[in-house]
Amino acid sequence: MLVTHLYHSGCLIELEHHSLLFDYYQGDLKLNQEKPLYIFVSHRHFDHYNPQIFKLKHPKITYILSNDLRHKYDGNYVDVHQTYHFDDIKVKTLLSTDEGCAFIVEVENKTIYFAGDLNWWHWEGEPNQDNDYQRSTYQQEINTICQPLDIAFVVVDKRQEESYLLGLQYFLNHVQVRYIFPIHYFGDYTISDQLKKEKLDNPYHAQIIDIHHQDETFEI
Repeated sequence: MLVTHLYHSGCLIELEHHSLLFDYYQGDLKLNQEKPLYIFVSHRHFDHYNPQIFKLKHPKITYILSNDLRHKYDGNYVDVHQTYHFDDIKVKTLLSTDEGCAFIVEVENKTIYFAGDLNWWHWEGEPNQDNDYQRSTYQQEINTICQPLDIAFVVVDKRQEESYLLGLQYFLNHVQVRYIFPIHYFGDYTISDQLKKEKLDNPYHAQIIDIHHQDETFEI
């Protein structure tokens, strides 16, 4: 399985028989024309959704789009807390703490979690009730992940300053996962070095992937 970090939260996963593209925003797309392509959009924010996805040249594309994009383009629109099947792919949706949804995708005996904007968004200076909602909703959604994951794309956003690890740490403590790709850091690749210095609890021994540049590919 090849995983390409495109930019920010965008990623391309190439499996033996499928290609999956999540939240494309920027980056160099090198698509295998022989495999069906499934394009996921978690929500309508500009940094997760680029309308250029509807102009891609590929013989077989399936669009799986958050419901907040409904009526903009043709595609398969998904609601939160639902399970869908697209060909031989199973897709479960979670409620985002911001907009849209997160995805859990089962394909080729692999289980992949993609957060979109589902995160523990704690902001200093915001009302306590807002931060309490973020905490309780994030925990509630992550607690629904019962199965072990092969790969998880988890928000790590340094704009949250001292709170930027809340979501990742909770995820590590409550979800069994093999590999974690940090997302949502706007091209600030110092995040990899910074994470190495953090004293994170990691009871399931997840490997946090070091990402160094745009369009970097990893073989998992």
